[in-house]
Amino acid sequence: MSDWNNKRNKEFTLFKHIKFLFESDVIKRMYEIREYHSGKISEALGMNKGRYALKLLNPETFSVFEILRFAYLIEVDPNLIINVIQNEKEVQIKMNERLKKDALKSNLKL
Repeated sequence: MSDWNNKRNKEFTLFKHIKFLFESDVIKRMYEIREYHSGKISEALGMNKGRYALKLLNPETFSVFEILRFAYLIEVDPNLIINVIQNEKEVQIKMNERLKKDALKSNLKL
């Protein structure tokens, strides 16, 4: 588990609820957190609210840096966020489709 050793300002206390949801395994889909301070989170991640909302709908598009930054903001282990993303059914379907597509391409090149 990651240990974020730093001093926090008052803004970070806004995200305590989100931290609790991740740590208690309540969040099953990233889109479930859209209602919790989305403007402040998107601003802290360096993106606009629309892009943030799209990434919540398609969480596989979050970069590693964005996941790490988000984990840092809410003071949670990044693996908790990654586990939520990996367990989303839609993400698994997209990954399987992509693997099949890549396998077909590699077979055609032989």
